[in-house]
Amino acid sequence: MSLQIGHRVSVDIDLFTDVPYGSIDFKKIDEFIDNTFPFHDHSSGLNPAMGKSYTIGIDKGHAIKLDVFYTDLFIQPALLVDAIRLTTIEEIIAMKIDVVQRVGRKKDFWDLHELLIDHDIQTMLDLHQQRYPYTHDRELILKNFTDFELADDEFDPVCLRGKYWEFIKEDIVEAVEKHNNK
Repeated sequence: MSLQIGHRVSVDIDLFTDVPYGSIDFKKIDEFIDNTFPFHDHSSGLNPAMGKSYTIGIDKGHAIKLDVFYTDLFIQPALLVDAIRLTTIEEIIAMKIDVVQRVGRKKDFWDLHELLIDHDIQTMLDLHQQRYPYTHDRELILKNFTDFELADDEFDPVCLRGKYWEFIKEDIVEAVEKHNNK
């Protein structure tokens, strides 16, 4: 999302695929990472049922987290930008709402705040329901949308738009209240 919108500096790379579970050759990915990055860390002995997390870089102080995970079927075709496949903003909204349904991190709220510029709460709920029909819990999402307790203790993302956490929270609460009062 940060690549597409440019609102904050991202500290990780999330790669998702909707290919059948068990079809990714993680041994091949492990070998590539081992041979490409001077610093790498991953759980090589575990069978990655849902996916795998890596830490990669030139050394421990200059490394990032890379996640390669399976996901449910995408609801929209991928975007192709400079020969790179990217998920649509609508897919990202659904995935961000799914995270908030479980427990929101500060970066997720930061992202959702940016997405509220062009997408209202109802649109976000609709996208989540379309992508995750079996786990969608509207009331829980709306409740968690304004539960910042855990996020309050996290570091602020590096914002490229000059936003502040306290104002982000106020705007999100206002958007949820506006939605609830319709």
